[in-house]
This record gives sequence, structure tokens and C-alpha cells, in this order.
Amino acid sequence: MKFFVAICMLFGLATAEYVVKNRENMLSYREECVKELGVPAELVEQYQKWEYPNDEKTQCYLKCVFTKFGLFDVQSGFNVENIHTQLVRGAASHDDEMHGKIAACVDKNEQGSNACEWAWRGANCLVKNHLQQIQQSLVANAEITPKSK
Repeated sequence: MKFFVAICMLFGLATAEYVVKNRENMLSYREECVKELGVPAELVEQYQKWEYPNDEKTQCYLKCVFTKFGLFDVQSGFNVENIHTQLVRGAASHDDEMHGKIAACVDKNEQGSNACEWAWRGANCLVKNHLQQIQQSLVANAEITPKSK
């Protein structure tokens, strides 16, 4: 019986639907990761400009943020479906061109890199190729309401 309950719980976790995050989530995750990792102010200023240099602190910062977003896991890497859902702010057609472009940015860490470097590699590609969609996906719900004339 315990085994059956464990299987049901695992199935429930595996099928849990991704919840789209917003700007407030991002700011909170950024702050938490900066504190956890002791990121210096100079790097934080770069991150706020969407600039992510290839250094150990930045690599681990991106791993931290993407993990908190539910987009990266140190065992399985990037979750392309969750990234796609985040970028389109909801139900995504995972067989479209955008999905393929997102998948092209991530790898299965064939290089055997540490998790921080692995996360940086995929995040760097995503920022370079999808920055506009990333920024739009983080707009708070209240901010996407059309303004009255």
C-alpha cells in the first residue's frame, strides 16, 4: 500500500502543471539568489541589464534563478516545456517553431559540466535568442491590461 501511495505521489508531481511566473517572482528570486551566493553589486548591475558574464558567480546565480523558476533541475537540466510555457505566458503548443528554438538552446550536459556552468550555457543562449519574449513573459498581470485612453 505504501508503495502505491508513493507511486501516486510521484505521478502527481510529474504531472503538476507549471505556473507562469511574473516580474515580482523574478525580483524575489533575484534577491534570494544574490543573498544566497553573495553576488557583488557590480554583477547585480550587469544582471539588471540582462548581461551575464561567463564567470563562476554568474553561472551559479543563473542556476539558482532558473531553479527557483522551475525551469532547471541539477539532475535533468532545463525543462523545455516549462520554459516555453513561461515565454508564451500559458498554454504552449510544444510542437511549434518556438519550442524547437528553445530546445536548441539547451543540452543534456554531454560535456559533463558542473550544474552552474550547464545552467549558464542554456540561459545565455535563451537570453541571446529570446530576450524580448523573456522580458514580456515577466510582465505582471496588472501591467498587461490595456491602458484606457
